[in-house]
Amino acid sequence: MNNLANNLNLMRKNNLLLLFTFVVGTFLAQNYTTGVVNLSSTAGLAMTAKLDLGPNVTLTVTGPSTRWFSLGFNAASMAAGTDVVGVHTAGALTSFDAHLTGYSAPATDAQQNWTITSDQVAGGVRTIIATRALSTGDPNDYTFTAAAGTLSLIWARANTNSFNYSYHGNTNRGITTATLTLVPVTPPPTGSANQTYCAGATVAQLAAVGSNIQWYANASGGSPLAGGTPLVNGATYHASQTVGGLESQNRLAVTVSIINPPVQAPIFVNTPASVCSNSTSIIFIVNNVSGATQYNWSNQGVQGTTVQPSISYPVIAGVNSVTVTVNASNQCGQGPSASQTVLINEAYNSLLVETACDTFIWNNQAYTNSGTYTYQGTTVAGCDSVVNLQLTVLNGSTIEFEVSQCTPFTLNGITYNQTGTYQQTLTSVLGCDSVVTVDFTLDPSYDTSFDTTVTGSFVWNNQTYMQSGAYTQNLITVNGCDSTVTVNLTVFTGSLNESDAPLTIPTLVQRGSEVTLPEGAWNLWDYNGRLVLEVDPSTNNLRMNVAPGFYLLRSSRKAIKIMVVE
Repeated sequence: MNNLANNLNLMRKNNLLLLFTFVVGTFLAQNYTTGVVNLSSTAGLAMTAKLDLGPNVTLTVTGPSTRWFSLGFNAASMAAGTDVVGVHTAGALTSFDAHLTGYSAPATDAQQNWTITSDQVAGGVRTIIATRALSTGDPNDYTFTAAAGTLSLIWARANTNSFNYSYHGNTNRGITTATLTLVPVTPPPTGSANQTYCAGATVAQLAAVGSNIQWYANASGGSPLAGGTPLVNGATYHASQTVGGLESQNRLAVTVSIINPPVQAPIFVNTPASVCSNSTSIIFIVNNVSGATQYNWSNQGVQGTTVQPSISYPVIAGVNSVTVTVNASNQCGQGPSASQTVLINEAYNSLLVETACDTFIWNNQAYTNSGTYTYQGTTVAGCDSVVNLQLTVLNGSTIEFEVSQCTPFTLNGITYNQTGTYQQTLTSVLGCDSVVTVDFTLDPSYDTSFDTTVTGSFVWNNQTYMQSGAYTQNLITVNGCDSTVTVNLTVFTGSLNESDAPLTIPTLVQRGSEVTLPEGAWNLWDYNGRLVLEVDPSTNNLRMNVAPGFYLLRSSRKAIKIMVVE
């Protein structure tokens, strides 16, 4: 078991070594060439040879097309064992690979290792191109080395136009030394491995970066394609470049995709039918259209291009709708277009200035104070509606005042002739009601007379009367009203009995003055029969602190009429 494991490990190591040797050898492989070597320059009988050494050997040999000729490798004579090739028939060369057995005709190798790839005759010159491995393992074949160096070549040709091997003579043979030099490797051109073109494109439109580009249908071999060759969708084309007369052996592979312009119009999806004017933008979205590389948008003449099937347009104040047209395109053209209109519904934000009397009703709510109020709602289109109310509330005024005068009172064209309380409702210039309440007192003007009897003299308002008679004075009441008072005065000059004894009390007194009372019990009454003041019997002087007017000072014996004035 251990031996088996060791053998397996050894096999793995050997396989890895072989793989590494192969990879390194392949990576380091270089090409060498002798170039065209002139073997014979005899007119009409010229011969040339060219060896290209790389992974394999490529031989190009020329000679007269009407006779045999041959070429030997790494030899200076016709020594036995020399590896040669021979052109010995005008037809197909079935025994091209041969060797020498001495100074005689070449012997055909049992194993034909050369593969003839071309056999052409032109202008009396026959050109043979053949290839084989550097080392064939055949003992009759020379092993070539792909390295710089020299190689001796021997050649011979028939001395007459014949394909039968025979002695050639001294003038139809020779020895030449060929020098192998390193062949610069021309890299393939560069370019994109996948290229897209429109229908009808040709090979001439293929893109590659290099010198003297030629396009082929195959990775190697074959003839260059004509520039007018139509490109086929999915096909792979191969490009070589030629630098310094040397064409690259490796070729750039380019796979072609053939496309057409989009054939479908975009379809709008998830685009709103309307938006509100307070929105910032409208986003238009369409489906992905097959073959499209971009989308072309138009809105009122404004063009836009996007890679993705969507675009955003701002909502502009005062614009009530936005119509957008779009089509899909690629490098080969545009497809049909589609349009979509989005309505822009008004979203309100306004200021309402109002003035009201006492109460203002707004949105079913009563406002009694001045201030700024906000209402936020939604329109029938679903847009915000904001109204700011700037309200001034004017309250209706209530005015109350008292008026007391001697004459009727007139207010706003209405005359009041009697004492009482009256109301008027007025409208201001702003339309608000004002209520005026007047407490009116019509002060009376007195026109009266009274009788009085005195002894000696009568003093009234600082005037002294000594004689009987009727005397009149104009007085002003406490309210400023004119009053006319007439006194029918009787002045006694003789003696009176007790019942007629005159009083020292004047019957016309001023308010606040004192009256000297005779002996007895006295009370003060008004003219309506109401007791005004009950006087203490011990009182000798009575101060008349009563309202101006007529009063009776009464005792059990008699009554005296008194008029109180200011």
